[in-house]
Amino acid sequence: MDKEILNTINSQHLFPSHSDRHIFFGVDGKFIGHSLITIMSIIKHANDVRYHFHLISSEISAVDTARLEKIFAGSSHGLTLHHIQDSLFSAFPTTELFTRATYYRFLAPLILPHAAKLLYLDADMVCLNPLDELWQIAMPADVIALVVGEIQALQPQLAEKVGLRGKRYFNAGMMLIDVQKWNREQISERAFNLLNEKGKQFQYLDQDALNTLLEDRVIFTETRFNTINMLSHDDSGYTQDVPKNTCLLHYAGADKPWQRWNQQHVGHYYRDLYQISPLADVSFETPKNRATSKENVQIFVP
Repeated sequence: MDKEILNTINSQHLFPSHSDRHIFFGVDGKFIGHSLITIMSIIKHANDVRYHFHLISSEISAVDTARLEKIFAGSSHGLTLHHIQDSLFSAFPTTELFTRATYYRFLAPLILPHAAKLLYLDADMVCLNPLDELWQIAMPADVIALVVGEIQALQPQLAEKVGLRGKRYFNAGMMLIDVQKWNREQISERAFNLLNEKGKQFQYLDQDALNTLLEDRVIFTETRFNTINMLSHDDSGYTQDVPKNTCLLHYAGADKPWQRWNQQHVGHYYRDLYQISPLADVSFETPKNRATSKENVQIFVP
């Protein structure tokens, strides 16, 4: 299946770079703009490190490309867009929160087979401190990826639900992948097969598949490399912050900082970048119904 998929991908190299620090995003149309904010935040804290960014999507428009060009023009960082067929992964299960784009992460090691490592990131993240330290973490010979655990209290039940031997379960929103080991063990192909067989039984789809296939083959690193924050509508949620050493802040869950009804303090890391980005003239998401509007919330208008 991998050769069939690769033949349908049209890679557009917009900005070349001499870098071995490859960062991939797999996004649908709704998240392309948010990946732009993540990219801006990484570049902001890059110091002297050069990164090459990759976007995998079936919905990249001319407007998206123009916005990205504004960010990369004059920088030393690279950018490649990987245009894929809209029908790709159409047979795999999806949910309201997880679209087909959730499966695009499996394409990254296939697209870049000669790389040593690549970093896959979800597009609902903001980088708060330099990322390069991730690449300095040694991986033993039997380790395929470096990951961060899901919210601690949830891990045992998530692990049990997918039939893991242990009680550790990772969040697939950040994975530093050893490309050669991944491809040698055909992780992507095995994931496709597993999802075809059991995908409808999985609550977290590709993440469940990855935890099943990579149990005992990952290193669980510090949570600051994928600090999961579920925006909540209570006193704690509106006032809490993240630790100062947080590297990647992950706005996991259905509530996001680009929704007008979410005014939690921790959302300012996203909103601050949004206001100086090429997206600044695009309105935040508005409530679709009265229940969503959080009537007592002061609405932020970018």
